[in-house]
Amino acid sequence: MPSNPCSNLNHRRSDSLVRFCPQCGTVVNAHITTRYCSEANHARSRRNQNVFCVDCGDMLRRGSSPMARLRA
Repeated sequence: MPSNPCSNLNHRRSDSLVRFCPQCGTVVNAHITTRYCSEANHARSRRNQNVFCVDCGDMLRRGSSPMARLRA
């Protein structure tokens, strides 16, 4: 398992239920296909205080995460 400075527990799970980490946006489960989301789904994710969408990986809140610069 590669080291990752993100504290989200999805990185430690071998069977993560989401494709992308909501904190740093990296792929945590490559076996799940990427989904295309609607703005309603992204709004729900923002209310859950996610920085990245767990389904498509899009950045939801710009400038709010110190981890965002590590994704590029």
